[in-house]
Order: sequence, then structure tokens, then C-alpha cells
Amino acid sequence: MKTLRIGLCGTGNVGFAFAETIIKSNPLIKKNYGIDISLSMIGARKGKVSGLETIPVTKDIQEVPLSDDVDVVVELIGGIDDAYELAKSTFNNKKHFVTANKALIATHSKELFELAKQNNVHFGFEASVAGGIPIIRIIRDGLMSNKINSFAGILNGTSNFIFSKMADEGLPFETALSLAQKEGFAEPDPTFDISGQDAAQKTSILATLSFFKHAVIENIYFEGIDKVTPQDISFGKQLELILKPLSVGQLSEDKITLGSFPSFVKEKSLLASIENESNAVLMNAENVGETMYAGPGAGAKPTSNSVLSDIIDIATGKIFDYQKFVESPLASSFENFSCDHYLRFIVSDEPGVVAKISTVLAANNLSIDNLIQNELDREDDAIPLVIVISNSKEKIMQNTISELQKLPEVKNSISHIRILDI
Repeated sequence: MKTLRIGLCGTGNVGFAFAETIIKSNPLIKKNYGIDISLSMIGARKGKVSGLETIPVTKDIQEVPLSDDVDVVVELIGGIDDAYELAKSTFNNKKHFVTANKALIATHSKELFELAKQNNVHFGFEASVAGGIPIIRIIRDGLMSNKINSFAGILNGTSNFIFSKMADEGLPFETALSLAQKEGFAEPDPTFDISGQDAAQKTSILATLSFFKHAVIENIYFEGIDKVTPQDISFGKQLELILKPLSVGQLSEDKITLGSFPSFVKEKSLLASIENESNAVLMNAENVGETMYAGPGAGAKPTSNSVLSDIIDIATGKIFDYQKFVESPLASSFENFSCDHYLRFIVSDEPGVVAKISTVLAANNLSIDNLIQNELDREDDAIPLVIVISNSKEKIMQNTISELQKLPEVKNSISHIRILDI
């Protein structure tokens, strides 16, 4: 029976869950694949790991790829710098490397893909995007014969959980965030999730694989989720729209558009039904049309399952060459991204306000598709006003918002949410 020895670096929630997964899944893997996968070494800064006392531990993770008792290094420590050094050392020692670290891939994919190829070893990163959904291998193995036209997805389970709780329970953003932290879906420092950077990193990885060009986070337009209010979600429901944290990639006439931001989708959209910490990716490919993949996007067990699937690839002799995906740089622009737009104002409760706003819109060749003005929400001689703008390019919309913001009748920072018909 073939054996594969794993050196695990990182024993936090995901690392420990991965160790448990190997132990529990090993009988099934032996039966189905004829492979004995075992943990042979652990790199953990705190030393001995409770529950895994029989496995040798080093406090220096950089020693793991140097061990003769390790065939595959699994990196679950997070961060970039230490993980980057660990990956380079692993490849240079001609060992396979598996990670769940989207920041590492988004920052250093080009060099690491090339290094893995030079040393004829496998680089597995299924767990870096969409948790338990095997989206990397779907693109790599299932859609490789297709030209991918676009993707759209919910790639950050924390953001989706927050929006779901705000919508279902009427919670303010901060309360929903605290609940996500309590449930373990958000880190104590949730900056990467709520700023949109986590989703942007994942978007860059999907873009690289989908469009065969090296995407970096600088290619991605992204926004955070912390400016959205329960009031926006409520107005969305009146318009039969559901708020989701979306990441998109579009290829049109050899031009690529990438973005990650809060967006409304129609109630009938497949993505509208994806709730709480779940993720989903909607792919549009030349030969198969539109397909959607959904599942758990956050949590230690789904991530561990994806890590283990990469290890089984290695055990069965799969060494995939990712270098071809990063041979050409990706150029992108968000200025011409086109969709409907939701704008929420707090305006003076006086005659002629809508006419002034309409004049600005008309001057920019924009038309109003829908308007909501709720008299019951009047407060201190001001009233909320919601306008839906028909299909408009991003550059025009941003310029228009800047002009509208200067009107003396507008009392707030205008809330702007894109509306995607997907």
C-alpha cells in the first residue's frame, strides 16, 4: 500500500480539524484509493499539541520541509511572509505543498507556480477559495476545454452571514458582525472580511484560472460591506431585491472586468437563495452555458475537506502545471462595468428636490427606473429617497454621484449599491 506522510504547519481551528479529518478519513481513503495517509510531523509555535501528542512537533515551522519523514507540507498558519518562505523551501526540497492561504496565492502565485513546475511537484490550493466547494478543480478539470466568459459568486461566507442576519432579523451591521464572530465565522479582527480584501484576493485567484492571465489584487475593484444599513436591505425588499456580497469577473471582446462589492440581485436569482455562511459560484462557459456550485464557504471542516482532496490528488500521482495560467499579465478596468444602480439619499423635505436630482441625472443621460419616497420615515424635516437608475457605466455613475452629493438638499453620504441581473 502506498504511503504519504504529511507535515502539518499550523494547529489552529483549521489545522486541528484537518488532523482530525485525516485520522477519521484514513480507513475510507485506504479502502477507496489504497493509500495510507498519515501525519508524520507538526510545526506549531506553541510546541506540543493537545490530542496529537504522539506526533513529533517542532516549534520552527521552517524545519518541516527539511525532514526526511515528510512528503507533503500542509500550510494552515495564515499570513504571507512565513507561509511564502515555507512554500519556497518546500518546493526547493522537491516536496508537494498544500495550502488554504488565499493571501499567499493572490500575492505570490506567479513565482510559486513556476517554482513548483521547476521541481516537478504539486501545488494544491483548493481550500483557498470558497471553502468546501471544489471550484478550483471544477475550473481546472471540468471546464478546461471551455472558454470561460464570466463568473459571479459569493466568496466570503462572513459577509454573507452578516447580510443574512441583517435581512432576516433586522440586526444592525455591528450586531450581525458580533454574532458572526461568536459563531466562529469572523476573526477577532474582521478587517479582511468586512473591507472586501478577502473576497478580492479570492476573485484574483478565480480570474487567473478562468481567463489564463495573471491577476493580482490591484486588478480588482473592491468595496467593503460596513456602509450597508438595515434600511438599504429593507428598501431592497420593497424592490424585490436581495443583498449579497458579490465577486464578478467578465470577459468581453478581450477586455476583462473584475470587482468585489455588495450588490443587489433579483429575488429569482439563483444567488439570492444562498444564505448565512454558504458560498456559491455561478460560471458561464462557452460549451456548457451557465452552471452554479454552492456549499459551505466558511468553517474548519469544509476547509479541511478541500485540503484533503488536494492531498489525494498528490497520492494518486497528479502534478498539475499552473504556470501556464500566469504567463501573461491581466489588464482590467472597472470604469466600463455596466449595471443598474440603487441610490439612497436623505434629502430636505421640501418641494422641488426630486426635480433637482432628476436634472442632474438627465444631464448625465441617466434615467430613473424606480423611485421610493416614504413619508412615514420623515425625521427632522428630512426624508429618505431611493432611486433606481437604469443600466449605466461605472465611470458615469461615479461622476453623477459626486455631482448629486454637492446638492445642498442632500443631507447624507449617498448610499450606492449596484444591482446585478444574474
